[in-house]
Amino acid sequence: MDFFGEQTRARSKSRWLTLWFALAVLSIILVVYFIIVIVLSPFPANAPFHWRYLWNGTCFLWTFLLVGGSIGLASLHKIHQLSRKGGAFIATELGGRYVPRATQDADERRLLNVVDEMSIAAGIPAPTVFLLDEENDLNAFAAGTTPADSVVAVTRGLLKQLDRDQLQGVIGHEISHIINGDARLNLRLIGVLNGILFLTLIGRILCRARGKNSGGVVFAGMLLFIIGYIGVFFGRLIKAAVSREREYLADASAVQFTRNPNGISGALRKIAGIGSRIQNPNAEEACHLFFSNSGGFSFFGGLLATHPPLAQRIARIENIDPALLAAKGNAPAGRAGSKVEDEFAVSFLNAVGGTQIAYAQNFLAALPPALVADLNHPDAAVAVVFALLLSPRPEIQQAQLDAITTTHTQKTAEDALAHRQWLAGEDPRKRLSLLDMALPALRELDASARIRCMECVDSLVRADGCLSASEFAFRHILKNTLTPTPVRASLRLEKLDADIAGLLAFIAYAGNPDETAAAAAYQHALARSPINNLQPFPARKDLRPEQIETALSRLAPANPRFREKLLHACVAAVEHDGKITVAESELLRAFAQSLDCPVPPSSLSPVP
Repeated sequence: MDFFGEQTRARSKSRWLTLWFALAVLSIILVVYFIIVIVLSPFPANAPFHWRYLWNGTCFLWTFLLVGGSIGLASLHKIHQLSRKGGAFIATELGGRYVPRATQDADERRLLNVVDEMSIAAGIPAPTVFLLDEENDLNAFAAGTTPADSVVAVTRGLLKQLDRDQLQGVIGHEISHIINGDARLNLRLIGVLNGILFLTLIGRILCRARGKNSGGVVFAGMLLFIIGYIGVFFGRLIKAAVSREREYLADASAVQFTRNPNGISGALRKIAGIGSRIQNPNAEEACHLFFSNSGGFSFFGGLLATHPPLAQRIARIENIDPALLAAKGNAPAGRAGSKVEDEFAVSFLNAVGGTQIAYAQNFLAALPPALVADLNHPDAAVAVVFALLLSPRPEIQQAQLDAITTTHTQKTAEDALAHRQWLAGEDPRKRLSLLDMALPALRELDASARIRCMECVDSLVRADGCLSASEFAFRHILKNTLTPTPVRASLRLEKLDADIAGLLAFIAYAGNPDETAAAAAYQHALARSPINNLQPFPARKDLRPEQIETALSRLAPANPRFREKLLHACVAAVEHDGKITVAESELLRAFAQSLDCPVPPSSLSPVP
């Protein structure tokens, strides 16, 4: 999959969304205005009708301000809620229960293991997992503003009914939504559309009014409810236009991701036989998020469907004629191992596939049980993270252990040392995957524990008086997860030249201790970067960590094609000398995550 191309298309969808939203708002305003004019404005008696009787500038202005303002404020309020709480807010609204990393339930452990496998293979931190306990049909969704704060939720029915391969196919589908930018777009869609559904929600509240003089209130509520259905219609139309095509893409990505078309097609066949209805009353606003259609019968049929028909999705995956599929999925099974043959069946990031899944499975299988247990508990996961930062030099390591004891406990320091002893005999390429596995548990820490953890991390990485590329990468990823800062609006591109030069020089120095070799890698990368003006090679002493973090925060909001070219330039700097060190690989992944572009762990082959 052309990842940056998909992000560009997602942004294009967002621009169309603005236009559709404006048309929907204007339609609602006009309907309210005409009702007011017809009901309240006197028409001349015994005079022929004329269109000018329908125009009242003052009435239209007040209608525009009150109705349009109410819709805009409702949308802004929802967008603000989602920007602060993200996908977890939607999951909770839909009745989701957070699945703790330390759960002992066998089904929940299987779900977490599959999510971990898919996330490690994709090169993203494992998303937070929620379970819709009250939903017995088969469905799932992903939501979040970035891969680092995304959530994946599944229904109890899906968890109980699907086997592991089928569950892996569904999770692969949802992970691809996170990586493609769909999860962000769909979350934004909920916020925007909340405004045009606002009148319906107010109408429902007024219709419940009780009392002697409530007749007028109930009538007003019924009127608002009916008018609000214009918003419902436009909302469903917009969601259908935005999401239907993306479902085909996510299906194809899941097949490329898992290299097992029978997994996701088997899940779709079970859904065809059992159903995917979501009973929660808040499901309507989030219907476009789900793996399969979450609603019931629609009067408008396929026009407002947020998902393609199941038969067509199965047929594309199994490469068979849709006509062969029975309505309930009782058709003969598709050809095993058949490939998806449509415009969306392209390689996932040109990298993610069977090799990455095998890497993730082997990595997880080789972890000591005690380490896995610690990774699933917030306080114990902190010790694992500290172990990743302990120096091999005894004098530096002792100072670091003292720092851990000061900010945490003696036991945390002892656990970190025990984990460090195990890590000493392992491939250093496992370090970043271990960090990714620890992040979900670290998100369970409260605000004060997060701050204390970052204070200790700062002490550990500066214990020897300098900050290595690996230490910068780990600290940056932890900071973005535990104490994230709001993303700034992107500056004008010409003002970003110095930031780009700093990033490229920083990564060039990371793999080349020799100044001449680093300068050559920098010039090689600069020629492939989106930089507008040639920049001199920065001196090593001028590249402060705070400067690099500021540069990353300013570059993150840039358009996808700009970030694509920048990331390719970073790769060019890393590959200039024909080898990739572990430090370069870790730094590149830290840059990529800041730029909202996951890098699978085995898409690069660092030399330890």
